Amino acid sequence: MIHPILGQEVFSARRASLLEKLPEGSTVILYAAPEAERNGDVTYPFRQNSYFWYLTGFPEPNAIAVINKKNGHPHYTLYSAARDPIAEIWSGKIIGQENAENDYAVNTALPLTGVHQTLPEIAANSTRLYTILGTHPQNDSRINKLLREAHLLAGRGGAPIEGIFDLRRIIDEMRLVKSIEEQNLLHEAGRISAKGHTAAILAARAGAYEYTVQAALEAEFRRHRGCHWSFPSIVASGKNACCLHYRDNNAPLKDGDLILVDAGAEYAGYAGDITRTAPINGKFNREQQALYEVVLHAQKEAIKSCRAGIRHLELHKQTSILLMQGLIDLDIVSGDALEIVESGEVKRFYPHGTGHWLGLDVHDVGVYQPSGESRKYIPGMVVTIEPGIYLQPNDLEISEQWRGIGIRIEDDVIITEGEPEVTTADVPKDIRDIESLLSGRK
Repeated sequence: MIHPILGQEVFSARRASLLEKLPEGSTVILYAAPEAERNGDVTYPFRQNSYFWYLTGFPEPNAIAVINKKNGHPHYTLYSAARDPIAEIWSGKIIGQENAENDYAVNTALPLTGVHQTLPEIAANSTRLYTILGTHPQNDSRINKLLREAHLLAGRGGAPIEGIFDLRRIIDEMRLVKSIEEQNLLHEAGRISAKGHTAAILAARAGAYEYTVQAALEAEFRRHRGCHWSFPSIVASGKNACCLHYRDNNAPLKDGDLILVDAGAEYAGYAGDITRTAPINGKFNREQQALYEVVLHAQKEAIKSCRAGIRHLELHKQTSILLMQGLIDLDIVSGDALEIVESGEVKRFYPHGTGHWLGLDVHDVGVYQPSGESRKYIPGMVVTIEPGIYLQPNDLEISEQWRGIGIRIEDDVIITEGEPEVTTADVPKDIRDIESLLSGRK
């Protein structure tokens, strides 16, 4: 469960800002995440839907937020679970209606049991209904049923409802540029993520297992403010690092191999996302060091370029060319770097993008090419920068000493009016610093 840290004035301001973008008479209906069954009577740890959280800061499952204008002012109705002394003995305190109004800036708090009696009436007095479509089939069915009920009520003398409209693009644009308060939370998520990665590097020893490293990593997350991971941790040693989203995390660590760890902590709902690659025995060998320096150089240059005005795909192309030129200089491939990139051959070695938006979701919302043109960075956007090279173990066109090496280096960057801010700089990435850290472990 996400615990609120931002003040309710932040969520109130977001709701007001959203309604300013919608026609008069619009009603927004948002559904909280449900609890998800794992097996039997066991549920997965609950995590609130990011859209719902962004506009409400309300942490409980199954709630319904209704936001509309009344006489030009936002009115916020929340349907949520009612207090239940017996249920609270088993599962902990329920916020309830009185606390929702007092602590969550709710204008009208109603129990979920009353939603079918009152929500159709609210909808019937609206000209448009807005919601997030396509994320949960049950919610899509609920909103369509609500529209039918509202049409029946409106037909008795109310104005006709124009229909249901998807709110996603409007909120995505709001979420794309982070406020100072959000940037501070991302800094903290980056700081905690960096502590976890430092612990992971130190835990990677020959004879241990990938899950041993994962345990050290995630224990450090939990040790700092009880943070959970922001996505399932990738802990990939040796040739496993050539699998971009490796999930098994169960191989033994071998002397002479590298280990790639891609993981992040979630703080107050905001994600950290770091990748580091380090030698298990404490020293890079010749091939590992040469390839690592290619990736590190490309990553540092990409971070320098993270300034307002650069286009997302422009940054990716620049980074791709640097990586391919590095492979050419090492005689791993031959040809012209630009031609390799423009022909698509680059994907053989670098199949993913240079970065992605970061925020409440680790792959945060926001269109990369609005109107078909690559988006320019503006202050307040937050991106990851994560170039990598993956020399597949079965690629017989590569000399044997290079095969099975996978390297990725990733940091989180806030776009500002001037120099980019790296929120994850506390974990080492220069070869000298990594080897120095490992030389001091006990």
